[in-house]
Formats: sequence, structure tokens, C-alpha cells
Amino acid sequence: MPRIDELSHHDSRHEPLSHDVFWQFSYSHYFKADVEAACLALQTFHRGSVNLALLMIWLDTQAIDLTQQQRQQLEQSLQPTEGLLERYRHMRRSLKPQLDGNGYQQLKDFELQMERQQQHDLIATLNQMPLSTVAQQEAASHSANLARYCHGLGAMALVDKLLAK
Repeated sequence: MPRIDELSHHDSRHEPLSHDVFWQFSYSHYFKADVEAACLALQTFHRGSVNLALLMIWLDTQAIDLTQQQRQQLEQSLQPTEGLLERYRHMRRSLKPQLDGNGYQQLKDFELQMERQQQHDLIATLNQMPLSTVAQQEAASHSANLARYCHGLGAMALVDKLLAK
């Protein structure tokens, strides 16, 4: 008979997670009702990372549970790109009135490439970690990673909208 701790968590020597699969998940999830607005609120009012929030959601759907230290490592992996992305977004918004639709779209496309690189960096960091999964009976209602991330930002009111509930 398995021990209780074996029922609730187990360490997995996991297959590497795919940044392409994460990108596809993020793209489809982002455009669900209320998610885009919640992501922008998280970014603008709570200084949160949309990519990190999407990663938390994705990991929750796969019943992968991160520790506080692992979340901190992921946040640290964003440091090289997060400041650059913030400055780029500010520049893009300030240039919008001066650009035609095509020029502005080129800036948005480049920003999307930077976002994708940031996701690649997150997955590369994640693939270097030992990961723990939540037991199947817990997985159905599991959104602990996102809840912990939002709690740390003071953004608990956004959790349901980020989950598209």
C-alpha cells in the first residue's frame, strides 16, 4: 500500500517540456474570454509577467506543482528580458501616433518575438529543475501555481479571469 505522501506528490524525472507546446497553449489561452484583459491588468497594475502567469496556468493544467524556490528561479530567469520588454512596450506605445498601421504592426511582431524568446528562457530554466506532480485526484481543481504567483503580486482578484472561468 502506498504511503500518503506518495499519493499526493511524486518527483518525476520528466521529459523535457516543449517551448513550442507552451507557446501554442499560451496563444490559444490568451484569447479566451477575459484572459487578455486580465493579463494586461496583471502586467500594468501589478507589475506581473504575462508569460510567467501563462506558465503557471500551463503547469497547473499538467498538475506540475512548483516550490517557492522554483518560482523564484523562474522569475529570476526573466530579469534579462523583462526590463527590455518593458522599455520596448513603452517605446512602441509612444511611437504609435507617428506610425502607419504597417509600421506599428512590425513593432508588435517584434515584441511578440521577444515574448517568445522569454517563454523559451522560462522553459529552459524549468527543464533544469526536478519537478513534482500533484496526484490525479487533486489535479482537476488544481490552480495552486497561478494562485501563489498572483498572491505574491497582490492580484488574487485576477485568478478566475486569468483561468478563463
